[in-house]
Amino acid sequence: MNTKQIKSIVTAAAVLALGTTAFGAGYALFESSATGNADAAGLMTKGGEPSAMFFNPAAISDLEGTQVSVGSSFLLTHFSIEGKNPYTGKTMRKEADDRLFTLPHAYVTHKVSDDFQIGLGIFSKFGLGLTMDDDWFGRYNNVEVDILTMTVAPTISWKISDSVSVGAALNLQCMDVALKQKIPATKLNPSLTSPALDITQDLESSEISTGVGASIGITWDATEDLHLGASYTSRVKHDIDGDVSYYKSPMLAAAPVFKDTTASAELTTPDEVIIAATYDVTDRLTLGAAVTYTAWSVFDGLTIEYDSLAAVGAPEVSLEKNWKDTVRFAFGGSYQLNDAWVLRASYTYDDSPLNKSHPDYLVPAHDRHIFAVGAGWTKNDWTVDMSYFFEFVPSTSLTADFDHGVYDGGYSDGNANCLGITVTRRF
Repeated sequence: MNTKQIKSIVTAAAVLALGTTAFGAGYALFESSATGNADAAGLMTKGGEPSAMFFNPAAISDLEGTQVSVGSSFLLTHFSIEGKNPYTGKTMRKEADDRLFTLPHAYVTHKVSDDFQIGLGIFSKFGLGLTMDDDWFGRYNNVEVDILTMTVAPTISWKISDSVSVGAALNLQCMDVALKQKIPATKLNPSLTSPALDITQDLESSEISTGVGASIGITWDATEDLHLGASYTSRVKHDIDGDVSYYKSPMLAAAPVFKDTTASAELTTPDEVIIAATYDVTDRLTLGAAVTYTAWSVFDGLTIEYDSLAAVGAPEVSLEKNWKDTVRFAFGGSYQLNDAWVLRASYTYDDSPLNKSHPDYLVPAHDRHIFAVGAGWTKNDWTVDMSYFFEFVPSTSLTADFDHGVYDGGYSDGNANCLGITVTRRF
């Protein structure tokens, strides 16, 4: 087995693992709270609860006293992958294991004076999880991946006039990575064709990476009924250090390659701009829209630097990705049914940034359609918000990239169901 072959298969795993850590295969997380899951535009422009700081740090300016919100979104994902066997022409199909993800959130705000508000948010902005069988046909691209990020955001908001507020937040973002992938034993010896002899590669962060970014925002009540909001969130750079481990059959124990090593890479999450508007059609009904621009093109490629030549026969390997910037559109509104109950609904179109010239098996590499409903109940100093959304990912095709374990085929049956609950207490 020559150095070029070794580099190709290891790059397919190592770069894939670290690259998707930051970007979640193009799936940034927008599950801010039960309210945000169903009416992000309303939070962007009118606020009304602590979780508004997730989208716009200026939108907490009108909150009174001290308020605390805690809750979680529970996301169940499902999709299938098809691939065409290049030797037999037979179509292979595999369903990814359904996985339930818990995305907790917590926010607190305090009114310092008539004009100033401070707050703190804890939430997740990026993440990914996938589990497949060890013997599935795409195992040489990916078997299992778990990515976790958590952001801690100290926030301040200033009401500079009766109609305009500005805000800013410091985003302290933590990141952890784990990936499992198979490497065929035929890379060592063409006669070793049994899947039982596949080499297992595990890559895990040796420590949690921490990066620092910032957000700024503004809200403007243009008229009594028209409310506008805008925010910018900066990119966050991460220095990832990982441990790369290889598990081989006893028959391959003496193989001179695929020895445990360490690796490092630099990853940068994208800049994000959100612009939103809401209009009070009546005293009870508000309609709105939001546009989110995400600069995914920051991920044009990735270089992995190895601390040992034993694994790949070279000090570093690189992979081109060339993701594209995307725009996310959300339309929705809320209806104040009575003093206690408010109803919410929205539709969101979310564009995928993935470049199909560089395919991989992680999550459905296509655009998303999200249909959400929600409700909030308030009594005295307590509010309980609930939401549900269904996410539909249309089928899409992939072109084979055999060097990285991808077959001609595509994704199908992509969907997700999400329940959200947030409880707010005012003091």
